[in-house]
Amino acid sequence: MALENLQPREVFTRFEELCNIPHGSGNLQQISDHIVSFARERGLEVTQDNELNVIIKAPGTAGYEDKEPVILQGHMDMVAVKNDDCDIDMKTEGLRVTTDGEYVWAEGTSLGGDDGIAVAYCLALLDSKDIPHPPLEVVITTNEETGMYGAAAIDLSGLKGKKMINIDNEEEGVFITSCAGGARVYSKVTMAKESVTGALCKASILGLLGGHSGEMIKCGRGNANIIAGRLLNNLSKAIKVNLVSIGGGVADNAIPGTASLEFVVANDKVDEARNIVNNTLAELKGELEGKDDNINISFDKISENEAVDAFSATSTESLAKMISIMPDGVQAMSAMVEGLVETSLNLGIIKTEGNLVTLEQSVRSSVESSKNVLIGKLLTIGELFGAEVTVSGQYPGWKYRQHSELRDHMVSVYEKMYGKKPLLQAIHAGLECGILSEKIDDLDCISIGPDMQDIHSASEKLSVKSAANVWEYLKAVLA
Repeated sequence: MALENLQPREVFTRFEELCNIPHGSGNLQQISDHIVSFARERGLEVTQDNELNVIIKAPGTAGYEDKEPVILQGHMDMVAVKNDDCDIDMKTEGLRVTTDGEYVWAEGTSLGGDDGIAVAYCLALLDSKDIPHPPLEVVITTNEETGMYGAAAIDLSGLKGKKMINIDNEEEGVFITSCAGGARVYSKVTMAKESVTGALCKASILGLLGGHSGEMIKCGRGNANIIAGRLLNNLSKAIKVNLVSIGGGVADNAIPGTASLEFVVANDKVDEARNIVNNTLAELKGELEGKDDNINISFDKISENEAVDAFSATSTESLAKMISIMPDGVQAMSAMVEGLVETSLNLGIIKTEGNLVTLEQSVRSSVESSKNVLIGKLLTIGELFGAEVTVSGQYPGWKYRQHSELRDHMVSVYEKMYGKKPLLQAIHAGLECGILSEKIDDLDCISIGPDMQDIHSASEKLSVKSAANVWEYLKAVLA
C-alpha cells in the first residue's frame, strides 16, 4: 500500500482502501456496499437506502454509554476528474495514490479527499477499540457533488442526535458555520443538422486551472466552456461555421479547465479561422494574466474536402450567441461578510449528444431571492434561444446559528489544544448541513476538515500533517 507508512495509520489505511474503489458521483454501488460490509463485520447497526446512503450506529465507549449521541457526517462520492493524458478509467479502476510524506495525491486524477477523508475518519473511529466517544450516528450520503441528492432523500427519523459534525471542509482551523444554497440548471438546445463539405478543424482550450466552483470562483479563473462559446461566436461572426461537436467539463460544480470544439469551414477559410483562434487567445491571455496564466488554445486542421454531418450554420451561430451572453462567475459579493461571494454561477459542463447540445450550470447564492433571479435569467435566455431549460437539485442555504452549544464546545477544545481561536466562517460553497437541518429539528452543526488544495481537479492534494491534526482534534472533541 502506498500510504502504509503515513500517520495516523488507521486513517490512511481506510482512506487508501476507499481510493481503491471507483466512487465518482453516480457510480457508488461498490463503495456503498463496502461501507455496509465494514459495519456488519464489526457487528454495528447499519442501514442502506435506495439512494445508497449509509447510516451506521455505534454505542458509546465505557463511561459514555448514556451520553447524547453525536452525528458524524460526510459524503462518499467524489468529483472524478483526470488529465487528458491519463489512461485510468475512473468508472472501473481505483486511483493511483502516492505521497511524498507531506502530501497525498493521485497520479493523473483528482484524489477525492473531498470527501473520502471524512469517510476514512468515521471508519477509523468505528474500527477502534480504545478511542473514547459517546454514541455515534455516522451518516454517509451519496451524490453530494452533483446536487446533494443523497442528503435530500435520506430518512433521518431514526437518529437521536441533535449535534452534527460535518467533515467536508478543506481548511484546518476554519469552522464553517453557514453556507450558500444552490441549484442545477440544464439547458438542452436542439440543433438542426446538414451535410457540409469543407475543412474539418478542431480547437481545444487547454491549461486552465479549474477548481471548485464555490471556493475558487472568486479567483477569476478562466472557464473553458465559456471560452469555447466565445471562440465559436468570434468564428461565426466572421466566417461561415458548421459546428460538429462542442464539449468540456466533468461536473457542474467544477470550473472546467479544458474544452474543445470541432467545426467545418470552407477550405480557403482555414487560415482565417486559425487567425481568429490566435487573436482570441491573445485577448484571453491579457484578461487572465495573474489569474490563469497558462491558458492555451490549440488549432488543428483534421481533414479537408470531406463531407461531414454537422450542425447548420444558423444553429451554430445561435448556440454561439447563447453561450456568449450566459452570465458566469461572480455575480455579487456579500455586503455583510467581507470577501464572501454572495451569488455566482458556473457553466460546468457542455456536451454534444446526437442533435442535442446540453449546458449544465451550478447556481449558488446565500440570498434565496438572488438565487431565484439568477435562475430566472437562465430560463429567459433559454426561452429566447429555443432551449428546453430544467432546474433540479435545489438545496437550501445553511443559516448561522446565534447560540450553539456544539460550536462553543468545539472552540473551547481547539483553544486548549492550540492556544488560539479557530476562524469561524461562512462559505459560498454548498454543504449538506442545510438540507439535513431541515430533517432534524434544532440540529446544531459545525463543518471542519483538514487542509486540501485544488479539490475537484487533477491537482488535488491532501496535507498529511493536517489530516493527522484534525484526527487528534476530532478525538478530543468526542472525548
